Amino acid sequence: TFPYANLIINVSGSFVIGLLAEAFETRVLVSPVVRAALLTGVLGGYTTFSSFSLETLSLLRDGEWLLAFVNVAGSVLLGLVAVWLGVRLAQML
Repeated sequence: TFPYANLIINVSGSFVIGLLAEAFETRVLVSPVVRAALLTGVLGGYTTFSSFSLETLSLLRDGEWLLAFVNVAGSVLLGLVAVWLGVRLAQML
């Protein structure tokens, strides 16, 4: 089956990282340590790259090449769009 939950987690995490990164750059003063802890630590822990990799490998092992490609392309492309949308939203606030 397609790993929808993992895709949703990764895309939503990308959105929040974009939003907070832009806010930290332009509006909210936080120390570099707090920024790293929140963006890399908390949100890095929320997103699931290792699970994404394992689920993609499982799809490939099961011969589900198309689903594996959709998972990789969708996660990367949707993640980039989500980061961009988060940045744009932070700029508009």
